[in-house]
Amino acid sequence: MNSIFSDFGFGIDFRKNHLILTLLKKSFHKITLVDDEVHPLLPENQTEEREVQILNSINMFINKYNLKKEKVSLSVPREKTVVRFITLPVATKENLRKVIEYEVPRFTPFEKGEVYFDYQILREEKEKLHLIAVFIKKIELDVYLSLLKKIGIEPASIQIPPIGSLNLFYYHRGPQNEKGSVLLEVAESFFEINLIQKKNWKESFYLPLPPEEKESNILDTLRRSGLDDDFIPKSTLYTYGWGGDETFRTHLRETHSIQTVSPPPLNRIDAGKKESHGLHKIYGSIGIPLQGLIKSPFQLNLLPIEMRKKVRQIGKPLFMIFSILAIVLALSWGVGVWLHDRNELKAINSEIKTRKPEVEAIEKLQKRKEVLDKEISEMEKIKSGEISKVAILNELTQLLPITVWIWNLKYDGKEIEMNGYADSASDLISLIDKSPLFERVEFSAPVTKERQMRSGGDQEKERFRIKVQIEGRKN
Repeated sequence: MNSIFSDFGFGIDFRKNHLILTLLKKSFHKITLVDDEVHPLLPENQTEEREVQILNSINMFINKYNLKKEKVSLSVPREKTVVRFITLPVATKENLRKVIEYEVPRFTPFEKGEVYFDYQILREEKEKLHLIAVFIKKIELDVYLSLLKKIGIEPASIQIPPIGSLNLFYYHRGPQNEKGSVLLEVAESFFEINLIQKKNWKESFYLPLPPEEKESNILDTLRRSGLDDDFIPKSTLYTYGWGGDETFRTHLRETHSIQTVSPPPLNRIDAGKKESHGLHKIYGSIGIPLQGLIKSPFQLNLLPIEMRKKVRQIGKPLFMIFSILAIVLALSWGVGVWLHDRNELKAINSEIKTRKPEVEAIEKLQKRKEVLDKEISEMEKIKSGEISKVAILNELTQLLPITVWIWNLKYDGKEIEMNGYADSASDLISLIDKSPLFERVEFSAPVTKERQMRSGGDQEKERFRIKVQIEGRKN
């Protein structure tokens, strides 16, 4: 059988007198229980023989399915751990591991340097954190780690049986009873109770179980749990384990009038041809490898922090490789863009250099054109407002007597200045002023008399200089 790292979960569940091995396979639509094995173990005082028995059983199971050893979920016996439900101020959240480590002597009978532990926040209120913490002595856990190391196994996670049971229970959509649920594992020598109230894990009890009056001892423990009086009658009780079979459930219903007793659900696990009622004996063990296949609600892991880093070293090189590749690709893209832009800029500069003389010539022509346009505009303005010279001469010819002689006439577009001789210069002012073309007719110099020689004899004339403005051309 070929193993795919991400599709298979291998669980090793150490119990006091049993070794339970489970193999789950995750497919697109479901999780399948591929196989399970329960191996009775030799007594703990037969240390060497017991170790050989354990290692042979695990090796045979691994070889049977050609399993890889990187993704192994380990569970240690519940009786070797201390479980505490703790309430702390919310201010401790940022440094929670250090706080719990410091308080180990208060939560356990051990010193803080003697234990491995892990914790998980169950719920958070405005001022309080409610969490669960699990502690185990280092000397106890190191025995299992050293044992598995002999066959090359470094587990990815280390749990306790109730974590597997709860994760499997919540995988089957969890508690359906709003009041509460009780998960009860019953074995030959112990029982374990996990209380769920309003869908929150509230408490966990692990106690020895005397052979006589088993049901009474369990119910007494439930009644002393501190829950409401109506919790048990209104809750659903789920039993499993070697002693939590249908006979036990029937006895609870008939003898103690507990009506809501049933096995925990297993319908979402495809067990093939296996009978599901037999699987309830190893219910918690089936849930052990589930943590590595799905996003389970409880992620407690007793694996030492330094070993977790070592296990995750597989991902670290991959992360580094992908990071380097991303940087190389980003640099390649950036260099490509830079080279493209540089070539574009070079081509543009070359084109500018080639076109520069033409552009300068065009700019000169443009400036010359602007100057000429301005001059033409000014000329057009003058022309549009100027009276025809012919019209002026014609008007003067009609106004002035024939005895008047104009020997100099200047016209600058605004006014006329005339120099000449007349019999009576003063009469000219009134004559010129009558014309609608002229205004402000005045002498620009004093009138003088001069004597002129003519064929008919000498004549006396008045020399004048008159300035006339053209109508509408006032200064």
